[in-house]
Amino acid sequence: MSTLRSGMLPVGDGHEIFWETSGSADGVPALYLHGGPGGRLSPGYRDKVPADRTHLVGLSQRGAGASTPSAGAAGCVDLSAQSTPRLVADLELLREHLGIGSWIVQGVSWGSTLALAYAQAHPARVRGIVLMAVTATSRREVDWITEGIGAVFPEAWDRFAAFAEQHGDFDRRDHGPDRVRIVEAYRRLLASEDAELAEAAAAHWCAWEDEHVRIGGGVLEIAPLPQQVTDQQRAFARLVTHYWAHDGFVGDWAVPWGAAPGSGLLGGMDRIGRIPAVLIHGRRDVSGPVLTAWELHRAWPASELVVVEDEGHGGPQMVRAWREAMDRLTATPDPRG
Repeated sequence: MSTLRSGMLPVGDGHEIFWETSGSADGVPALYLHGGPGGRLSPGYRDKVPADRTHLVGLSQRGAGASTPSAGAAGCVDLSAQSTPRLVADLELLREHLGIGSWIVQGVSWGSTLALAYAQAHPARVRGIVLMAVTATSRREVDWITEGIGAVFPEAWDRFAAFAEQHGDFDRRDHGPDRVRIVEAYRRLLASEDAELAEAAAAHWCAWEDEHVRIGGGVLEIAPLPQQVTDQQRAFARLVTHYWAHDGFVGDWAVPWGAAPGSGLLGGMDRIGRIPAVLIHGRRDVSGPVLTAWELHRAWPASELVVVEDEGHGGPQMVRAWREAMDRLTATPDPRG
């Protein structure tokens, strides 16, 4: 599937986001949101939609990939303009820039959190949703993926935690309400003006990420520390810790619509309950247990939950389910006309 158009869109705060379209210019508009935060727009995302009837839009989220300024730049980087509400606003600016009335929204991993946040903020602009490796970036999920899952990978987590204890503010013995979470300790380390310390923190963070996603991916060895941190890894580590330390900036997302404070994205499901959706998750996804996908599905009358029993944070059967979902959604007329 070849590129139709591409460009850079100024979105404020000194940021410009890279965007591209592919498929059919007259097709059903569909947005793809990559993972991370701080992931990248890989070419394979185009393979999950029917090219002959999809007008596919992809972008590098603020600070990631080809967008500028990069969160992966060497030295200290200001992340004060990074938040989920700003990312949602960026998507609306892009939709308006491209002249799209409504679109199908697809999201993978962190992209599913962003897709949910966007849909709850702008339900009239969403005609369908497809999520794979479903996350809502709640505090429960963040604490599990950074600390609780250490029970599954104790050797790698010990290395991960020991670095944060030796160089940061983390104390694994502290379970009090005012303790410094390991994700916050790493956020501070990655923001350090000590370049060598920040690089080492990025290496330890990326090794831990590689470790906990390997189940279901056929990788058997404990993930090694990167010998040299790339700009992509640096951006990923900085943005992930920034967003996760703030619980995805979605902790009180639903408050304007009457939900209880702290209820997060789950509390705003009434905003999108009638939007058709397919939620795809792997039973072996130990990084993000299927519980979140199940809770969202129960609160989402128009959703379908597909659980793939023998895959983890992605896999060929999950991708097949994604393609089938997009094939159905692009073949179905928008009920709103």
